[in-house]
Amino acid sequence: MHANHFFGELMCLLRGKTIQADERMRFANLSSCAPIFDDFFEKEYNLEHIHQLLHHPDPSKTKNEEELLAVHFLNNILSSTQEREEFIKVAEELFQAQMESKKQIDIELTNKQLLDISIRKGGYSGLMYAHLLNDSRDCEFLEIAYDLGSFGQLMDDVFDIYDDAKEGLRTFANQCQTIDEMEQIVNTHQRKIIDKVKLLSNKNYETHHFLKVFQIFSSTIELALNHYKKIEAEHHTAPFQCLNLSRKLWVIDMEKPANIWRLFHLSVQNL
Repeated sequence: MHANHFFGELMCLLRGKTIQADERMRFANLSSCAPIFDDFFEKEYNLEHIHQLLHHPDPSKTKNEEELLAVHFLNNILSSTQEREEFIKVAEELFQAQMESKKQIDIELTNKQLLDISIRKGGYSGLMYAHLLNDSRDCEFLEIAYDLGSFGQLMDDVFDIYDDAKEGLRTFANQCQTIDEMEQIVNTHQRKIIDKVKLLSNKNYETHHFLKVFQIFSSTIELALNHYKKIEAEHHTAPFQCLNLSRKLWVIDMEKPANIWRLFHLSVQNL
């Protein structure tokens, strides 16, 4: 299951309604469209032109097959959603957050600024996913979608600590002084989501099942942090020094039987 689909299923748990066929179709199109737009940012594309295509997805204005395909998927979403304007507005915010993320190679950026970039990039992704769902204009629902999207980006930063650093991409995770600092940031954000969801328990939201799945989902980042603590203790290496060690030490193989068992154990503990 693609991450976008998982997010949609998780938010559907909260609203107490299974994902509908038209919603699933929009998520499938976004799953196809998003990687192409990501390539536009990672490669030397004319981003002002891409920005114009985002707001005016006219196939006749595309310059190559990649752009034509991205516009095709985007138009599939826009032609079926009830919230076209809201979707485009959030997509614009995400575009600007992605533009900001290109500055993450700047050594002058503080860890607070790096964290803010991750939160906004993930948060607006979460909001965009939420607008693929029908009747998702409730402010509290959208606020949780933003926070959940941010949490997903923080998870990516933690798991990609070495690979991001190797590529010269500075993130809040690979610039932390200690694993405890990283853990505190993650736990604070996780706690904020849980507290907000619990406040919805008397407002016709299905919070019980959502929280169970979210706790299992967040156990994966706990597994990573526990692994990093061992590295820190055994090798006396802080996150910002991760490149001093081999990639093999930092990468966590989630298909490894020992890690599957650890994840199961953590998930049971957190339920």
